[in-house]
Amino acid sequence: KNVFDANFYGINKKKTKLPDNEAVKNVMNKLDENADFDVTKVVKKERKRNPYAPFTTSSLQQEAAGKLNFRTRKTMMVAQQLYEGISLGKGGTTGLITYMRTDSTRLSNTAKQEAHEVILSEFGEEYAATNPKKQKNSQSAQDAHEAIRATSAMRKPSDIKQYLSKDQYKLYSLIWSRFVASQMKPAIYDTVRVDIEQNDVRFRANGSQIKFKGYQLAYAETKKDKDNILPDLAEGDKIKLKSIEPNQHFTQPPARYSEATLIKTLEENGVGRPSTYAPTLETIQRRYYVTLANKRFEPTELGSIVNTIIGEFFPNIVDVNFTADMEKDLDAVEEGTKEWVEVIDQFYKPFKEEVTTAEKELEEVEIEDEPAGFDCEKCGSPMVIKMGRYGKFYACSNFPDCRNTKPIVKKIGVTCPVCEKGEVVERKSKKKRIFYGCENYPECEFTSWDKPIGRDCPKCEHYLVQKKTKKQSQVICSNCDYKEEPQK
Repeated sequence: KNVFDANFYGINKKKTKLPDNEAVKNVMNKLDENADFDVTKVVKKERKRNPYAPFTTSSLQQEAAGKLNFRTRKTMMVAQQLYEGISLGKGGTTGLITYMRTDSTRLSNTAKQEAHEVILSEFGEEYAATNPKKQKNSQSAQDAHEAIRATSAMRKPSDIKQYLSKDQYKLYSLIWSRFVASQMKPAIYDTVRVDIEQNDVRFRANGSQIKFKGYQLAYAETKKDKDNILPDLAEGDKIKLKSIEPNQHFTQPPARYSEATLIKTLEENGVGRPSTYAPTLETIQRRYYVTLANKRFEPTELGSIVNTIIGEFFPNIVDVNFTADMEKDLDAVEEGTKEWVEVIDQFYKPFKEEVTTAEKELEEVEIEDEPAGFDCEKCGSPMVIKMGRYGKFYACSNFPDCRNTKPIVKKIGVTCPVCEKGEVVERKSKKKRIFYGCENYPECEFTSWDKPIGRDCPKCEHYLVQKKTKKQSQVICSNCDYKEEPQK
């Protein structure tokens, strides 16, 4: 239980980089795996972590994605239901949250007072902040509405759970707890930094342990914020080495955007408003500029082409600062510090010239067909791969005389267990959920949500499938209770 990790820091008390394998070998040669390490320095401090601000539209969408696994569209749909009102039995239809399209973290004095009373009754006086830290809005915030909060802190999630759907309860609990937590005392951590040395080679370990939960009693932290507890060490202690791992770490390229990280980036760059984040994400998917794969956006061929063309002919429009600057100018018009004619004129004149240039120079873009490698079964002409608004598909090269088309499907190498002629292929439902079916559909109507594995059940001789959950997969029978050992 007293094993902990320490990372290489430096040599001769100076921080040292390890640029190549030779430098790592030099460090390894200095170390004796059988000798003890000395604890040369222990630094203990107390650190505070302030509560998060109540939700804005963007922070709600990001947190709902991370904690509840909600898509942006779903978050706004459920929030709309909570805002419009839920029937609470004898209490009638009641709006449970404030307006959910806002960029402000401001709370009314009434809301603060209610939250204070709930904290006193639910958690105790030691958790109630006497003077909560005032949360600052972003510079681009219009502050037209309050933050997203429960309309009454007294309306605890557990009290109204029976009236809410599963998703409504999850989202309301998230909003309520964040709102209440924002009025609680900070969490306090004990942090410790330990330096250990052998032969002038220094390693460093950092640890933290929560001392006072504060706001975290109401609003749980994510996994990355869990304690990293080190043994109780003092200067002069001896430490035995368990193992040395000279691992090489490569710089990774930036991760592709998820819905949550894209919204965060839009907000940071001042692009859009709370009401436009969800429609923006819907539009780029509906127009097939991007697709979602493993919850990350991947640009399509169409999206890359459109981006290249617009970047070439309309560089000002696709500049990340364009939308933010335009919104600032429009805000200035609203405030009366700028004339709207002047603002529109500054935009329209250069834009008109760009449009004229594009009309003259931009040729019609044609995506060349790729050979599919087989012939059309109707007319014998070669089949090709074409690009459509929903992606690539097989089509006859003899179009329009022959209109034969086929979807591009992924074969799994298993013969259909029903017709025993066609192969089982991977398909997608309208909601993008993967299922399996026979390639000879509609002649053969075999379908399965679980993946057939090409073996028969030893008990009833029906086909076996691989059933997957988040943590494991298991081979089961499609007909009887036969199961094999689950695999992680």
